[in-house]
Amino acid sequence: MSGLGAAGDPGPQTSRELAGRLGQVEQLLRTLAVEVRRDVKDLQQAQQRALSASAPEPDSGPSKRDEQQRGPAPAASKPAFEPQGWADRATADDWKQLAGWVDWLVISYDLLLSRSVLPCWPAHRGVVEELAALRTAWRSATKADRAKEPSDALAQWHEGLLHPCLLRLRQTYQQKQCEDRHKPPQPGHATDPDLLAALLGDAGQREPTGAPGHQ
Repeated sequence: MSGLGAAGDPGPQTSRELAGRLGQVEQLLRTLAVEVRRDVKDLQQAQQRALSASAPEPDSGPSKRDEQQRGPAPAASKPAFEPQGWADRATADDWKQLAGWVDWLVISYDLLLSRSVLPCWPAHRGVVEELAALRTAWRSATKADRAKEPSDALAQWHEGLLHPCLLRLRQTYQQKQCEDRHKPPQPGHATDPDLLAALLGDAGQREPTGAPGHQ
């Protein structure tokens, strides 16, 4: 058989042919490997683009055009103001400051005993509210008195607020009975529910103010 040497070994020409073929195979494999890596990379990029296209876009808020069409946003509604008495919202520090001011008032003004504030005033709710309001007005008057422009705010406070208030405290409230010793105030009577119910029934049939026919 041609191309075979002794003992069946391939001859030189056959070896060269085999080596050439092996080289071609290796080159082909390298080429295929490069193409496979390129195809894998292309597939990965295509997959990434597909995922990005299907993902929801981030909410960037309304556009400028949308805002112009909608107009300005309505202002946030503030919670309705709920009035409270001074004693209902006063802190411990508020009570201390009011007590210190009342003591200063009683001692500094040399009041007649019949007009002075009795020591049990904290136990009388109406007296507390009066004194707290009197102190608030006094603070406002003293600020006006220290202003650059002349002010009669303190004079008005003395004449229009201080002395009428002291007179009311001793003549209007149950504290009047505490000149010798403190006597707990008696609670007042609540509104009669039956009488109120009768009035509410009549009022429920009336049209609200501002309705047609109410000028």
